[in-house]
Amino acid sequence: MTRRAGAITASVLLAVVIVVGLGIVLIGPATVLGEGASAPSRTVGEPTTEATGSPAGETPEPADAAPSSAGAPGATSSAERSWNEHLGLREPDPDAPVGPQPIPEAADVPVRVRIPAIGVDSSLEDLVRSGEGVLQPPVVPELAGWFTGGTVPGDIGPAVIAGHVDSGVAGAVFRDLDQLEPGAEILVEMSGGEVVTFRMDRADVVRQAQFPSVEVYGPVPDRQLRLITCHTFDPDNRDYVDNLVIFATAA
Repeated sequence: MTRRAGAITASVLLAVVIVVGLGIVLIGPATVLGEGASAPSRTVGEPTTEATGSPAGETPEPADAAPSSAGAPGATSSAERSWNEHLGLREPDPDAPVGPQPIPEAADVPVRVRIPAIGVDSSLEDLVRSGEGVLQPPVVPELAGWFTGGTVPGDIGPAVIAGHVDSGVAGAVFRDLDQLEPGAEILVEMSGGEVVTFRMDRADVVRQAQFPSVEVYGPVPDRQLRLITCHTFDPDNRDYVDNLVIFATAA
């Protein structure tokens, strides 16, 4: 896989493009898992009241009703706090930041991938998208890269590691990926020292023009890994026309 990149416009949900070697891989809806999900709504019943012998013409107040906000501005009485707790509400933190906040970075990220069966032992570059939505390939052909906008290996979902199959003049990090067989171990070392072990399930060769983004990047109920590189070189066009996708599941 060489380092030539290109962009594709796709109508798959927030689709972006990952350029691997000389090929183009479409990234589908699982690029950001859970994005856009809304919190479940909660229905709170109104408190019931009982007659308290109040003078005629006055409406009896519920025993646990929220009092009026009398007193110093911003002050919250113990009765108000009790009522807020009854409704499941929390008092605002005066020191809390206001406005949208950045999503916290993962504390533990992948730093190395090893595939003993084919002699792969590579540190991992961080792969990110450009402003045009193109996922930049690894800069060094001998190194693989992890898509930082996707799942962290070992978390629920399909993590993605991509690598070149050649550099244009010689074989690259995933040059022997097509020799990997089901059951082979794929070891991902994390920054905290943990090693997440995956076992290969299958290998699919897919046409780049009809890349199955939902199958590759769609939500899954367990911890999975995808290894992606280019496949099937067309000597007439001097370009790759297929992609090789290795599907693996955490052991």
